[in-house]
Amino acid sequence: MKFWFHIHPTRLEAVSLMKRAEAVISSLGGERVDHPMAADFTCAIGGDGTVIAASRLSRKPIIGINAGTLGYLPKIEPENLEESLLRIMKGDYTLENRMTLSVSCANCPPQTALNDAAILTPGAGVIRFTVNVDGVKLMRYTADGLIAATPTGSTGYSLSAGGPIVDPTSQSITLTPVAPHTLVNRAIILSPESHISIECENRSILSVDGNKKEVDEGAKIEIRRSEETVQFVSFGRESFIERLRKKLS
Repeated sequence: MKFWFHIHPTRLEAVSLMKRAEAVISSLGGERVDHPMAADFTCAIGGDGTVIAASRLSRKPIIGINAGTLGYLPKIEPENLEESLLRIMKGDYTLENRMTLSVSCANCPPQTALNDAAILTPGAGVIRFTVNVDGVKLMRYTADGLIAATPTGSTGYSLSAGGPIVDPTSQSITLTPVAPHTLVNRAIILSPESHISIECENRSILSVDGNKKEVDEGAKIEIRRSEETVQFVSFGRESFIERLRKKLS
């Protein structure tokens, strides 16, 4: 088996974990490669941001290794590294398919989001925008922004804005307003087949998995389910609730 590594650039623990992983892989007849296309797996060592960055660089199954952060996405903790890699080399693992979002607007090339797409205020003050779902007006918002999150992204920015936690293997799109200036401030969970259109009345920031670009007044942002999926290496069926309890306790 061949492994490509993508690690957090500034965490010393990530470098240490990579060396441990290389030693295990080599001892079991595996190989580290320098290009993701030549690999069977992508080893992402860091936190959630590192895993998301790795998913943009490679479509090979992701082995998430946590490097000292809260980390909802990495499934392997440092104390279980050697045992987990041994199981992978023996073929004792499963693959989870995670849905992604396709995000586009007139001045932006189409982008894929594993976590979320958000329309945000570019500075002080609020922005105004209208959200349509499947061609039907949902609501006109005055707010700091709006987040459209995948189930994987429900534990990210959407959660901090008051959105629900969603099982990452489920299929849905969650719309969560950011500091809305209205009494209606609830998140809305939509079908994965929903087509979301956001009409911006002000100059705004479009953030796709943290990659930000300014969009002009009057821009229309289109969000829908992408045909692309991201695969995560998993071990059996660790209960989502069990993992959530460990991270939140």
